Amino acid sequence: MANPLTTPQPVVPAAPLHEWWNIDHSRPFSLLFGNYSWLLGAAGGLTVIWAIYVLAGRRKGVEYRFAMPLAVALIVAGFLNVLSEAEQPSRILYGYVLGWQYWDTAIIKYGIILLPLYLVLCWWLTFQAMDRQALGAAIARLGPGLGVLADIFSLWSRRYSVLEAAGPRRWIVGVVIVLSLFAPMYSGIFLMNEHGAAIWNSPAPALLFMGSAVAQGALMMMVVLPALAWLATGRDAPSLVAPLRWTAVISIAIEAVVWFGWMWWIGRFGSIEDLRAADLYMGPYASTVFWNWTVVGVVGPLLLLVTPLGRRRWAQWLAALGVMWGSYAVRMLVLIGGEALIRSGAGYQAFTASAEVLRYTGFSVLVFIGMLAVLLLALPADRAPELGSSSAR
Repeated sequence: MANPLTTPQPVVPAAPLHEWWNIDHSRPFSLLFGNYSWLLGAAGGLTVIWAIYVLAGRRKGVEYRFAMPLAVALIVAGFLNVLSEAEQPSRILYGYVLGWQYWDTAIIKYGIILLPLYLVLCWWLTFQAMDRQALGAAIARLGPGLGVLADIFSLWSRRYSVLEAAGPRRWIVGVVIVLSLFAPMYSGIFLMNEHGAAIWNSPAPALLFMGSAVAQGALMMMVVLPALAWLATGRDAPSLVAPLRWTAVISIAIEAVVWFGWMWWIGRFGSIEDLRAADLYMGPYASTVFWNWTVVGVVGPLLLLVTPLGRRRWAQWLAALGVMWGSYAVRMLVLIGGEALIRSGAGYQAFTASAEVLRYTGFSVLVFIGMLAVLLLALPADRAPELGSSSAR
């Protein structure tokens, strides 16, 4: 099959084999890998935009107040998928405690230390982004016993604010930016270090994951955070539509350029393994790529956001849903395309999620909803000046 984006010569893909022998065709990663990559990516996209806004002096509104609680819930749900994928959490603990003698050989060792730090930082900033007087009054009403617990869980945030002082704010936000960039790219860099799947050994997956993360982060800020504000306080607090809208447009465009540029590069400079994997996207997986990513994840959101429709709330919601679906789809396409021809060509079109993986996925969704609900309930709804009018900024 000839790839229209690549060189004209046909590349014959590996044919499916009849399994006469007991050959192992199990895939090294499952749907759970796509789950946690998407969840950590969404958190990274949210928090990197939050950090840029804080550096610009915008410390009011739904973007400032609700980005961190949403990021915390996303990270926690993502971690559950990691633990389920590993099957034995002790393997992660072993890698953290005893694996550092070769610390420079595996990206997972950086993830083990940096991603939990990222979660703790977002948790802390969730309370730092609240109005300190309102937080103190809410904790005081709990009484001495529960008040002590609330102080511990909020890291005593009612007693100080690191975001009010310019010096500490720059340092903290700088750390947030570094970790926010690492979180979406981590799974892509992880795949780059996996042996036996040539199409993964490229910087393109990490760039795709980063671009899609920023796009979905911007659109979540634009439509999801105002909805969370309304649920938590009953107040209609609009977001900064214009900058978030064009941030999403630029990120989607970059993502499209990376994907099609990657396919073109493979056709001219890729190995036979690269070409066979790319031909899967133009053959057996062509309709999946076209509908789930090209149409729903790229073309549809771009048309909704670039045209005057982008000023309407329903169009923003449709664009956000499309980008979020496309962001997940591109992760699964990269994952499945790399796994399809590993070990042999048998059954490369037969990717299915097991019942166990679906149960893990459903459980992580419930945990995400529960964690987000708890953090929303922590907002002092009676007095929340940090939600201020977006137009006043």
